[in-house]
Amino acid sequence: MPAAAPALLPIFRSSTQVRLLAEVFFNPPASGRELARRLGVAQPTVARELGRLADAGMVEYEQVGKAKLIHPAPTPFAGALRQIVAYAAGVPHIVRAVYENVAGIDDVFIHGSWAARFHGEAGDPPRDLDLVVVSPTHTRFSLASQRAAIEAETGLAVDQLVLEPANEQLPLLRERCVPVFGAAECSA
Repeated sequence: MPAAAPALLPIFRSSTQVRLLAEVFFNPPASGRELARRLGVAQPTVARELGRLADAGMVEYEQVGKAKLIHPAPTPFAGALRQIVAYAAGVPHIVRAVYENVAGIDDVFIHGSWAARFHGEAGDPPRDLDLVVVSPTHTRFSLASQRAAIEAETGLAVDQLVLEPANEQLPLLRERCVPVFGAAECSA
């Protein structure tokens, strides 16, 4: 099930637009044809959306052989846009949808390389997702189906760490994390 933009973020033109931005921001550069395939959207629709995004200065093209690869444009607001897109249609949105109705979970947040890219640290797109679930009752085994659902939806290997609320590692793990839901307060 593809993640769609929630109704609470009407700042995007359409769910296709926000999903397209999520693909551009959080995956390796790709052609319009490849982006259309990934999204399951007609190529002319993707081409129109990419044109609008390029005209607005949000994406740019790079000619590589016969293909034009799409990248996020290096604008002053790119970091803020990346964070909004992540919450609207990216990994945090997917993780929240998987865990929000599971009883007994106090807190969920992302740390590690994905969180570092979210905060603008340079590097290759992450190939995995370091996820912390804070729960007094669950274990990684009781949440295995949720981990598998996130892997299937994102294409990322998920390292799911399930900790009790009083675990002494939590303050260290919360450094520069990305809160998904619950009480997570991420330090700078």
